[in-house]
Amino acid sequence: MADRKSILKDIRDCKGNALNMADLQDYLGVSKDTARLFVQGIPGYRIGKNKKYLAIDIARRIEEREAC
Repeated sequence: MADRKSILKDIRDCKGNALNMADLQDYLGVSKDTARLFVQGIPGYRIGKNKKYLAIDIARRIEEREAC
């Protein structure tokens, strides 16, 4: 099981500090519907027409899901 710091570093290395839905789908290797379910409850930030999610929030969620 990976810790949050290593997950965060991997996300930032691959996709940067803020991910849109397409980046998240690509990183997780899931469909759009699954990615939407994954980000429920995570704050999203509007940047232009895109909604982006911070890499730290994504890393926390991955860590939570691995702990189950």
